[in-house]
Amino acid sequence: MRSIDESQPHSIFFISDYADLGAAETIRKILHEATISGVLEKAGHGIYIKPKISRFGKVPVPLEKIAREIADRDKCEILPNGSTAANLIGMSTQMPMNLSYITTGSTRTIKIGDRKISFRHASPKNFAAKGRVIPLLIQGIKEIGEESMSGVEYEAIRLFIDKQQDPYLQEDLPLAPAWIQRIIKKLMQ
Repeated sequence: MRSIDESQPHSIFFISDYADLGAAETIRKILHEATISGVLEKAGHGIYIKPKISRFGKVPVPLEKIAREIADRDKCEILPNGSTAANLIGMSTQMPMNLSYITTGSTRTIKIGDRKISFRHASPKNFAAKGRVIPLLIQGIKEIGEESMSGVEYEAIRLFIDKQQDPYLQEDLPLAPAWIQRIIKKLMQ
C-alpha cells in the first residue's frame, strides 16, 4: 500500500481502489490496520482519508472534496442543490452541516462522521448546461422559492453572475424554468 504512504494529506481512498490487489475483506483489514496505526482515518463506510495535521491539530477534509471523489469513483456528475447551492451563490449565509447534491448516479446518503452527503438522482436535463453557473442558480433559486426572494437574494445572484464570468450564461439560460429565467434576465440587465 505504498500509494497511501506517498499520498498527500487529505487524500481519499476507497476499498474499491484496491480491488485488483485481493479480496475486499483483505483490503478492509489492511485499511483497518492503517487506521489503527494513525496513517488513515475512516470517514465512512468504505471511505478512508489520510489525515492532515496542522499545529492546531487535525484538519477535517472538506465534505465537498469527498463528494467530488465519490462522483469521480462512480463516474457520475454531481451538482450542489438545496441549501448547499444557495450557500455557494451567497443567497444564504448559513453554512449547511450536511451537503446535498443532485447526481446522474444513484440516490443515496453517505454518513461522514456526524455529517451527511446526500445524492439524489436527477434528470439528465439538469446536467445539460455547458457552464456551471445556470445549473447552480437554478438549484439555489428553487431552494429559496420565488415568493421568498428579497433584495438580499437578488443582490447575491447579481454578484454571483458578475463574479463567475460564465461564457455560456446566455446559451444555458433557456434550460432554466421560465420563472427563473425572468429573475436572471432582470439581474443581467
